[in-house]
Amino acid sequence: MSPSTTDSVDAAARAIPAELYHGADGKAVRPCTPAPVTLRHLRMLDVRPEMRVLEIGTGSGYSAALLSHLVGPTGVVVTVDISADLSERARGLFAEHRHQVQAIHGDGMYGWPEGAPYDRIFVGTTPPQIPAAWLDQLAPGGELIAGCLLSSLPGAYAVAQIRNTPDGEPDVFVLAGGYTPTIGDEKPQAATYVTADDDDRFDLATNATITEDAARELLAALRVGRATTWTTEPDDYLHLKNWLIARDPEGLLVTTTELGTGIGLGSLGGEPDAAFVTGTHLVTRPANSAVGTRLHDLITNWRLVGSPTTHELPARLVRSENGYTVTVQPLT
Repeated sequence: MSPSTTDSVDAAARAIPAELYHGADGKAVRPCTPAPVTLRHLRMLDVRPEMRVLEIGTGSGYSAALLSHLVGPTGVVVTVDISADLSERARGLFAEHRHQVQAIHGDGMYGWPEGAPYDRIFVGTTPPQIPAAWLDQLAPGGELIAGCLLSSLPGAYAVAQIRNTPDGEPDVFVLAGGYTPTIGDEKPQAATYVTADDDDRFDLATNATITEDAARELLAALRVGRATTWTTEPDDYLHLKNWLIARDPEGLLVTTTELGTGIGLGSLGGEPDAAFVTGTHLVTRPANSAVGTRLHDLITNWRLVGSPTTHELPARLVRSENGYTVTVQPLT
């Protein structure tokens, strides 16, 4: 990212107050992504004058307006949203504020082939997979930013930056973070997902081959487990979580209890034995948990290899029938 890119994005943000699109017309659209995150990702995309840009997920229209400022009068911006109401609202705001954006009502999973190829594609959502249509519509040397899933476990969100290389093999770079999923509240089918019998605020999901009854026993055990403070930097938990997802140890699970949401391990047989870590606590059950020791050893290993951040993990795209899956590999 060059200094000129930073300057141009800052200039666009100064020229276009977010309030113009988030609620200036009295019909507020609450942004799913904070403006500073949007600006950071636009800097990463390095959008330049005269480029052709496709946005998936119009929302309030704010990010498309910024893109219009970045590409200038000779560039092209197309934004697609599945909501007809949002597309119509944004279309009116673009006209009112003289931002040259084509707002399309449609299913963004198919992109917008009529305007392809695009130099940049900006996706403000997380699909189950990266659709092949997006990469097919990306020009040689073009770049795409989108939310991605690193696992079938709930909450395994990240942000993928994909570059369409001249040899046709796209490069991918993964960052911590995420966007609202396109699948809403649907739980991934590959994970065993259960809620607590007495309170549906608490849940557990695991990729392991395990019955729902066994998963509920693990959740019940963790809710009465022993908690100790885990000292960490603010972003460390998220990077540790993604490293554990990359390692994919046996019994990997994510859970929400009274102590918050975390990632951990559960035994697959015998008495319930489980442990998980949040941004503030390490929880084990029972107190002499063998699984807790295994989780502690994994955390120690993460630290011994330099506490790698998400963007330091090797990433790749795996092609499937429906698109591309993003995977990360651990540093060992």
